[in-house]
Amino acid sequence: MHKLNRLKNLAKEHPVIIFYLVTFLISWGGLALLLGGPDQITAQPTKVPFLPLYLITVSGPCIAGILLIGIYHGTEGYRKFISRLFKYRVNIKWYAIALLTAPVTVFATLFVLWLFSPEFLPGIFTYGDSPVASSFGLDGSNKMTLVLFVLLIGLFNGFVEELGWTGFVTHELRWNHNFISTGLNIGVMWGLWHLLSNYTGSAVEAGNFPLPLYLGVLLFSFLPPFRILMTWVYAHTRSLLIAILMHASLDIFWILSMPNVLTGQQRVVWYLAWAVVLWMVVAVIKWDSNRKDRPKKRTFQ
Repeated sequence: MHKLNRLKNLAKEHPVIIFYLVTFLISWGGLALLLGGPDQITAQPTKVPFLPLYLITVSGPCIAGILLIGIYHGTEGYRKFISRLFKYRVNIKWYAIALLTAPVTVFATLFVLWLFSPEFLPGIFTYGDSPVASSFGLDGSNKMTLVLFVLLIGLFNGFVEELGWTGFVTHELRWNHNFISTGLNIGVMWGLWHLLSNYTGSAVEAGNFPLPLYLGVLLFSFLPPFRILMTWVYAHTRSLLIAILMHASLDIFWILSMPNVLTGQQRVVWYLAWAVVLWMVVAVIKWDSNRKDRPKKRTFQ
């Protein structure tokens, strides 16, 4: 009984850790079951349909966030959660930052790389079949269909994921951390959470490039700094709606910008270069924040 009470107290004191555990259990456990067991998880293409794999993965943070808000904060927690979800009255500049950070940084990165190699031209600006569209079973040559589909999936993905990542975790961590440490904490776990779903079938994308290194760059290069920027925006808006839109923008323009033909090594170059751009943005924001806060240091509250 003493050990049980101790576990309960630990759970009460560490809601973020509990969120991570529940999220990974749902997403990774469900993915493994759909694939037929842990021994069926492979980097080779799978015959299991994409849709159920996708839905079980994104359900993790959504279910964990909604469930734990009730457990830790009860009815009042849900009331405040709904208020943040529908908070749309914020300065227009935060809408601009949320919607434009992803396209500006990713397209700028690709166009600079394109100056050195034509393969880096963003896929949305090229002719021919899009491998992204083909992977979803769409007409690879129909750009309008691709854009509409990606728009819908981006908004859906941003909605279900941010109910947990921002709606619960960011809101819990914000009391004792600044936006850099909060965003880095979530960003690393966000990348790790993508590991199993991105590992499945990743051998084709990686090609001859070492798979562990490829996945490491994919998951931990641009995702952490982008999450830091999301946390910074949330710190100034307290709007879950804005976080959802910023996440949706990342997914939409990441997919639409993806060049049609890249080797594993070229993808790594792209992701690392994009990460450098995002980290530069983070550095500028941090410098500006420190300049404004002197001599008093402000925390993320």
